[in-house]
Amino acid sequence: MKKQIATLLALSTAATCILTYQPTAVGAEEYSVLDNTDKLVQEALDDNTDELGDALYDSVTEGDVPLYEADASSTQSELEKAAIEKGMYKDTFSFANHLCTLSREDFAERVSDPVSANMTDPELDLGYSTDISYIAYQSGLCFGMAAISVLVHNGELTPSDLQEGAETLYDVTLTDDVDALIAYYNSLQLYSEVELASIVEPAMLSKEEHTDMFLDCAARCKEKGTYFMAGISTKKGGTHAVVGMDEISGNWTFDGISYDTCIVTYDSNCVKPDTETSAFKDDACIYINSETKQFCIPAYEASSENGDVLLYASDDDSLLTYKAPIRGTTKTNTDVSETVKLEFYNGGKDQMQLSSTTKDGQTYDFWKLGKVNYGDYIFFGKGSSFHLEKNERAPEFAFSIKGEGYRLRIEQTGYQNPNDPKLYDVGTKCKMDFSKNSVAYTNTDTQKITVSYIVVYDEGNYNFAPVASSTIAVDVSPNQTVTVSKQDTGFAITGDGEVLVQAIPTAAQKEQDAFDGSHEEYLDWFGSYFINFVRSKDVLLQFNTEKECSELVYDFDGDGVFDDAPMLGDADGDGKPYEPSDIYWTMLHIADKAITSHGARRYYRGHVPNIEADTDNNGKIDTNDLFDIVYECALRGAGLKK
Repeated sequence: MKKQIATLLALSTAATCILTYQPTAVGAEEYSVLDNTDKLVQEALDDNTDELGDALYDSVTEGDVPLYEADASSTQSELEKAAIEKGMYKDTFSFANHLCTLSREDFAERVSDPVSANMTDPELDLGYSTDISYIAYQSGLCFGMAAISVLVHNGELTPSDLQEGAETLYDVTLTDDVDALIAYYNSLQLYSEVELASIVEPAMLSKEEHTDMFLDCAARCKEKGTYFMAGISTKKGGTHAVVGMDEISGNWTFDGISYDTCIVTYDSNCVKPDTETSAFKDDACIYINSETKQFCIPAYEASSENGDVLLYASDDDSLLTYKAPIRGTTKTNTDVSETVKLEFYNGGKDQMQLSSTTKDGQTYDFWKLGKVNYGDYIFFGKGSSFHLEKNERAPEFAFSIKGEGYRLRIEQTGYQNPNDPKLYDVGTKCKMDFSKNSVAYTNTDTQKITVSYIVVYDEGNYNFAPVASSTIAVDVSPNQTVTVSKQDTGFAITGDGEVLVQAIPTAAQKEQDAFDGSHEEYLDWFGSYFINFVRSKDVLLQFNTEKECSELVYDFDGDGVFDDAPMLGDADGDGKPYEPSDIYWTMLHIADKAITSHGARRYYRGHVPNIEADTDNNGKIDTNDLFDIVYECALRGAGLKK
């Protein structure tokens, strides 16, 4: 049973793409006061230009990979001699960058399916599996080729791992087996750990800090004798991955600007004249002025002056072995525990203030820390906890935040007020404190709002499989605060006042794939996890994996321990059965179920769980149960029964 997943844009280093979309950067002039932030944030604000925004995360269109011919001279340049000494024509491929040669069927079997099988629930929820074709079939394979070159030179792979009998990587010929491996390594950039480390983390650096990243990484690798991965973004060549092989000091001049450092690169786009055989090209190297932080790549007509970007440089080989097809690893060395990507679906940053707090207790203005954005709807930042204040109404307000091991989506939806049509889909003003494990929402407006939380965790970060994610919708009244927090077996819903909660879980993809039965049987199986209820006291929504259903456990005495079972006749969950409010919610439940479509009735639970209002224990709540509750309430109201 396959889950239908919407396709979202893969924000990763795609090979040699064509620039079709230009994001913008957050302007420092928007802020009159700078917070007491660290050096990284301050410098990012001091030079908050558009260069990074213009180049980062560009969409890809299908087409041929651009190839650049090396010089026809038979005399080797000093740079080429240095490259050869470092492994050019030995630890590099003999063939050039290209589109995947596999049939679509082979690609699915050898690349797409196994990469998807290793994805986490948040990655699948974001549609990253559908982007594998986009990243490794419709685009060039420069990331995969560069990754393998780095791993071979650094001793993580051997040429014979790719092709039996190959003594050097240059000996490897392009076959379907080889191309499948290259495409697989090209897809590694879709894993969140790799994306957060190589894309999101560098996105918070200034232009100068990006240049320093390249210089520092090149210096470390020169001392170790290793290669490193490098990402560039140019108007001519698009977003592209190359290999850093060496760092050389000297004096080079291009377009009147002097450069004192050359990062010698293996660029899979460079070929010998009139061939598609890989070759070294002086002009494809990265030239840097270490004092001014200016750079240029002549082959791509790229430079810091033209708005091109040095995206990232990384000598963390674990990013290239993470879930790789050959001796793959399950952890990375780069710390991304507080690195996050925030994505708007409706609304925008101009509607709210957002601060983030790191583990060391330092608080930042999120918009200032996340200097680069993509199209004004994707932002990057750091933090373990976040505080949001929205001081104006916004229609259909929704955003998600993704970090290491989790994804949280928050939606705020307004409903039409019959007394004031102007209040249709306007949302509310609010305050929010949230982290990967908790959301506290305070309605600071004058109307009730439905707030939905979609929480998804990596496998191992939760104990309630087959439930992989859950949408928890809560009706919040003005001046009311409701908190939803992850517990060992489900989610606690706490706060003062009466709240209607709707829980709509989603089965883990692995559980769906493993389910052996008809669609009807699947609905019966997983439908038992759907539950709606009224909460007046703190309650734990528990996904009971042994009983294969959702259940409620209360904290009626307010001691912080969920150890109280639901009470028969307590339809509003306040710990006091057979009261007028219990009659109201039971009546509403019966009326609502009566108008619910037949197809949805099997998993839509109305407003009251059966265990709280099913007085005759026949498995459903109907008018017989309502009569019993009314009768019992009348007896107690008359003092005839306690």
